Amino acid sequence: MINRFVKRVSGIAVAIAVIAMVAGVSSRAMASDIGLAVIGPHEYALPVNYESFNVFVQYAFWNDNSKGSGIVDDSDSDTFVGMSKYVRFFTLDALPNIGLAYEVIQPEVYVEFDDDSVTGLGDTITGPAAWFKPSENSTIGIQSFLQVPIGDDELSNHAWRNLTSVFWDWQLGKVNIDGNAGLIASSDFKNDGVKKEIGTIYHANLRLGYRLTTMFEPFFAWDYNTADSGKNKTTGETIASFDEMAVGAGLMIHFSPNISMTTRYTHAVDARNVTKTDGVYFKFAYVW
Repeated sequence: MINRFVKRVSGIAVAIAVIAMVAGVSSRAMASDIGLAVIGPHEYALPVNYESFNVFVQYAFWNDNSKGSGIVDDSDSDTFVGMSKYVRFFTLDALPNIGLAYEVIQPEVYVEFDDDSVTGLGDTITGPAAWFKPSENSTIGIQSFLQVPIGDDELSNHAWRNLTSVFWDWQLGKVNIDGNAGLIASSDFKNDGVKKEIGTIYHANLRLGYRLTTMFEPFFAWDYNTADSGKNKTTGETIASFDEMAVGAGLMIHFSPNISMTTRYTHAVDARNVTKTDGVYFKFAYVW
């Protein structure tokens, strides 16, 4: 039964923001990544009324941190992030025509400086998603995830985070429109005697793909986020708000009904008080 709909599923309708994944080394580098920017085409092209199945997704991205906007010291560093994700798709008899999933994501982070580097595990993310299909070729849903501050000390956010967003997918012949919009709310940052109030981040992401052949699907990407200002409760200083918009282009390769790979280059076109996005994204998905 999976083969009947898995051609439309490149992964679950959930992804993760990695903004401030390297918060522990932010004095030397502010890693840039717009909320949920890792998603690819067909991310939310999801089925309903199916038998339970599993998905493994490996996300990865590299960002050149040498370009800043409003940052005192632009960092000559590189950030590499991998995200290994396991997802269980299931249904409930009490909720017909509703798709459900639960996932666990483990980030792996490497930050390279001129004379040093930091590597280790980021904070684990976990949570559910639910969706329905207004029509055969469309999907609407909601996802909500908890980011637990249990990563390595230099790479943890040292704060609990909730990532909640609505998502949608619309298939128009060979054209696919896919996206989401939501927010990232955080508890206070607490580490090494420092306490900070973290501003809420709001994001939106859009993917526009065209199925050129059975195997190849080029696509356009648009990502945006903006954040409220925060406060260093230890010193009383205000933490500046920030915003960024980035555009990119990539290619999704459909190897088989249950295996796909996506690559993309994305570059910031507008940014304030944040290291600009200038990097490459990768995604591999396997469904069984």
